[in-house]
Amino acid sequence: MVFFRVLVTINLILFVILIGQEKFVVAQSNLLKTESIRKKLYERMDERKKSKTLNKVSEKTFSGIFTRVADSESVWIRIDNRSKYRKWTFKLSKKNLNLQRQEVRVWLKYVSPKLSVSHGKEYNEWFLKKSAYELQKMFYNRQVRVSYDYSEKLYRLDGMIWSGDTNINLWLIRNGWSFYLLGGENPPEHEEFFTAENEAREKQLGLWKEELQKE
Repeated sequence: MVFFRVLVTINLILFVILIGQEKFVVAQSNLLKTESIRKKLYERMDERKKSKTLNKVSEKTFSGIFTRVADSESVWIRIDNRSKYRKWTFKLSKKNLNLQRQEVRVWLKYVSPKLSVSHGKEYNEWFLKKSAYELQKMFYNRQVRVSYDYSEKLYRLDGMIWSGDTNINLWLIRNGWSFYLLGGENPPEHEEFFTAENEAREKQLGLWKEELQKE
């Protein structure tokens, strides 16, 4: 009888041990599954982060509304999408942002009425006001696309602007409001700029008026 009780007790102990081992194995298996899932989630998060970083690097254009001419060198573009505008608030200087109007300032590349004119103070001031007026009149409130370079040194955007198929930088040259300003590498539009300048010279527009060339 005693032997039978001992045998039953041993069997119970072995049964408990086996159940404990089985639970341990199941727990380990679940832990491995959890770790595997967690690893996959981390990998996906890393891929998304890398993808976002690549997108930020490759994003060199944005769209907006042409609102006003700051001066003969730059214009203001309104970005209606608040989240897209917000990213510039951390990158641009105060003079290149207008938070109330939700605008960014874009400095025009390869053109400058200010640097192109040199015919006395009175004429220069008139010319700069006239070029700004014509630019505003032509493109005010139009949807535009900006292709830009970001200057980390000056915290500003230097860009080329398109309204539909019209390159606004090119428009200034073609209408005699600016010379084609060369500097560094020639842009892809080099031939177009050069041709536009020749057209303005032949038509004696703006800077190329005959009386100005005699001075």
